[in-house]
Amino acid sequence: MKKNVITKLLLGAAIFISPALVAQSNFTIDASQTLSTFQFVDSEANVDKSYSGNYSGAYNLGYRYIHEKGIIVRTGIGMRTGGATMVYDGINYNWSLQYATFNLGGGYMYGDGLFKPYLTVAGYFGYLLKANQTVNNEDFDIINIGEIQKIDYGVIGSLGTQITLSDEISAYTEFSYLRGLGNLETNETGQKSSNISYMLSLGMSFSINTSK
Repeated sequence: MKKNVITKLLLGAAIFISPALVAQSNFTIDASQTLSTFQFVDSEANVDKSYSGNYSGAYNLGYRYIHEKGIIVRTGIGMRTGGATMVYDGINYNWSLQYATFNLGGGYMYGDGLFKPYLTVAGYFGYLLKANQTVNNEDFDIINIGEIQKIDYGVIGSLGTQITLSDEISAYTEFSYLRGLGNLETNETGQKSSNISYMLSLGMSFSINTSK
């Protein structure tokens, strides 16, 4: 009886551990074309739709853990440029914001063939490095004059496809939507500005260890 119990425990442990043995750890690097803008809500909860987007770029170094059942855990650090443009009373306004970013999230990857679609959701944290506002041809550093928060945070949803090139290397492309949840405004007037970005990314994934 005792032998049977021990055998069952060992078998259960093997079943529990074996999926982890075929999981993959990957180092990733990607670059993104970004369309960014602001959502501005005044103190009476009216959304200002006069903001237009800025095209810019983003870069990210990351890590992915992919379980054999398709569960993904991902994290990364990078640089992202945001901002927006607006024309008001014949005056051209442009904002350019540069962030150092960190993200952490998870999702699911489907299939085991050459093409593997996936969906992930991640929280992000951004620290503002530079912030310039251009009014016609005059530039202002809006960090120094205290008009913008240095910290931003929010969520990123990504839909992508990974393409297997070899046992160790894969390429991927993904479309992401970034939604800032923090208020960029430093004043207490009740109005709120937040970051919104649409990103198309191309990247490479390198296996750190692959069990065969």
